[in-house]
Amino acid sequence: MKTIKNFIHSRKPLHVFLKISLSAFILLILLLLTIQILFPLPVNKLHAPASVSVYDQNNKLLRAFTASDSMWRIYSEIDDISPRLSMAVINYEDRFFRYHLGINPVSIIRAALTNIKVRRIVCGGSTITMQVARMMEPKPRTFKNKLIEAIRAFQLEISYNKDEILNFYFNMAPYGGNIVGSAAASYFYFNKDQKSLSLGEAALLAAIPNSPTVLRPDAPKSMAEKGRKKVLKRLLDKKKINVSQYEEALAEPIPDKRYPMPFKAPHLARDLKAMYPGFSKIITTIDHNIQIMARDILKDHLIPLKKHGITNGSVVVMDTKTRKVLALVGSADFFDKSSCGQVNGAISPRSPGSALKPFAYALALDRGLISPESVLSDVPVDYSGYKPVNYDGQFRGIVTARDALRFSLNVPAVNLVAQIKQMQPVYTGEVEYSNDIYSFLKNAGVSTLTKPVEHYGLSIILGGCGIKLLEMTNLYAGLANMGEFAPYCLRIDDTKNTHKTLLLSKGAAFIITEMLAEVKRPDLPACWESAVNLPKVAWKTGTSYGHKDAWSIGYSPQFTIGVWIGNFKPVGSPAIVGAEAAAPVLFDLFNALSKQRKSTWYTQPLKVNRRDVCTLSGMVMSEHCPHGKGEYYIPGVSPGEKCSIHQVFAIDKETGARLCSHCRIGRDYEMKVFELWPPRIATWLERSGMAVDNIPEHFPGCTSLIAGSGPVIHSPSANCEYTIRPGVDIEYQKILLEASVSNDTDKIFWFLDSEMIYHGTPVEKVFLKPVPGKHSLICMDDQGRSSEMTLVIK
Repeated sequence: MKTIKNFIHSRKPLHVFLKISLSAFILLILLLLTIQILFPLPVNKLHAPASVSVYDQNNKLLRAFTASDSMWRIYSEIDDISPRLSMAVINYEDRFFRYHLGINPVSIIRAALTNIKVRRIVCGGSTITMQVARMMEPKPRTFKNKLIEAIRAFQLEISYNKDEILNFYFNMAPYGGNIVGSAAASYFYFNKDQKSLSLGEAALLAAIPNSPTVLRPDAPKSMAEKGRKKVLKRLLDKKKINVSQYEEALAEPIPDKRYPMPFKAPHLARDLKAMYPGFSKIITTIDHNIQIMARDILKDHLIPLKKHGITNGSVVVMDTKTRKVLALVGSADFFDKSSCGQVNGAISPRSPGSALKPFAYALALDRGLISPESVLSDVPVDYSGYKPVNYDGQFRGIVTARDALRFSLNVPAVNLVAQIKQMQPVYTGEVEYSNDIYSFLKNAGVSTLTKPVEHYGLSIILGGCGIKLLEMTNLYAGLANMGEFAPYCLRIDDTKNTHKTLLLSKGAAFIITEMLAEVKRPDLPACWESAVNLPKVAWKTGTSYGHKDAWSIGYSPQFTIGVWIGNFKPVGSPAIVGAEAAAPVLFDLFNALSKQRKSTWYTQPLKVNRRDVCTLSGMVMSEHCPHGKGEYYIPGVSPGEKCSIHQVFAIDKETGARLCSHCRIGRDYEMKVFELWPPRIATWLERSGMAVDNIPEHFPGCTSLIAGSGPVIHSPSANCEYTIRPGVDIEYQKILLEASVSNDTDKIFWFLDSEMIYHGTPVEKVFLKPVPGKHSLICMDDQGRSSEMTLVIK
């Protein structure tokens, strides 16, 4: 028992020491808690205003903007820091960083002795954490402020882990002038992302924050080389690098000036910055390499065009499947003020010319109005005063749907839009059909149609509206995705929520794609006519009224590309033609991209078949059709009527007259095939001097009426009132009487209020002197078939 008491007695001083230590620790904790409450860590000062930084999909910087305090401060995460830079900074500034609680007593004592010896502060003994505290709250270097730094450092250590503190350092360190943080410094001094820093570059960046004014490499009489050598020597002494690495790093050149900050996709970066306020880092869908390629190809093609008064252009490249925008070139040169280079042509509404026509044909295919070889009329037409004409001012009478699209004819396209508008909207459960082209475009994502449908009328299909190149490209991406339309994506985050809508059947989209992919086209640029490696592309051009906008849009299963060429100022030029100005850019881009990604083509859908149709009429062949040709069609949807152009008639051998079923009885006749055209086409062909079959007149001795439709009255316009203008000679106010008849008609008769006022050939122009009143107007052919309308003249 005595031995135990002696043992306890011998340990009493240790016991007392433990009590004192515990009390001191508790007092320290209480002191720190009091400080934390009364003197809280100003966390907000760890996050100074950031530069908005815009990156491509692979995290390559496209463009950055100065922060609100005019500093270049590009924030980065710890994973973005170069391992070489982290190693250099830790071993040069604070090699025990991973082990202390913000303060390194050995360093502080050594620094204090040095400062006392020279009677001024020449050595700080600061840890990385203390430096973060100082950068957070810059103060003069005094002993009092050093104590505050130490307290702040401890607060930082208990609030954040080591990686977070190290990341604060790299984001807050000064690198000279208005450059803050290692990310911005890497771009300005080395023109690269900090992950790619070499050992010599990392050593230089590790040195600069110690004295940014004299160590920054672009400063007059810079000490950058000396500072870098000091860092490298310490790394060598600590055996963090070997002699070979040391010498190689010393041999690296020191930059003597700033590099410009990356300036790729400047229009998109600027617009996204405005669209997403509060975002300091925006990751786009842009592919840096494709962006540069598109920009350079556009610039090269504009050089020879400038002598023709063409100053600018824009390009959009999309990934067809994902609709990610891989390149967006807003203008050829952002800094070209004379050409309004800062205008973003990719989102500026422009007249699309004929570039919208494929969608009219696609809707017509889906509605069963046409198949590729269907014959369409290309003759003058009047829609209540709107009289569309073709680009060349010529009419062709009849043309297949394929050729009408291939030659980009205006009249057939307008006629199709008018027919679609008269049909009722349909919802089949698979495809939601629009009741007109206006609704279709709005459903497909066109945002520029802000006025009622009546404002645009039928001319919308000829470019009578404004549309953005970005949205036009996305429209074609809907065709490229076989009728499935969805929003385009500019940011990586946009790809997470994309609502898709099937607005066209796969069959219609496939057939249109095949029609647009024909190589032998009149709008194919001359420089591509003999190209052997021309990639297979579905494409269309467009030229706006007044030659102010040239378009070329194309797609493949891999890429969808839109090109606009023109002037941002409202100045036209005869050279602004889609096929000549924009299409070469399109094909150069497709050629360049095809080298990066293997090209494939579409597989024929199960709901699309092939059939033979009459070469002349485009209708299903009858036994009277002499020749046929193949086409794609959609069973159960495409027109299925047999050819009505090739008609067989009984011809009397004695008189050569045409015999009907009544008058052929008892007469000797033979059956002959004739081409019987619809009235509108037949009359136009005859007036244009084109050869049509002269179908014999009906046998004069027959009293039976001939079946068929009467003449089609074109003028006067139905449902229109005519007003006699006072003071104008009545001779100059005559009303044209015009009608179309089929080519089995030789003569027509006009009756006004039951009085015949003309009889003669259908091709002759007839004019009526206006008389006030409400009149009955009748046109009759020589077969007794007639049409009637009411004519009101005031």
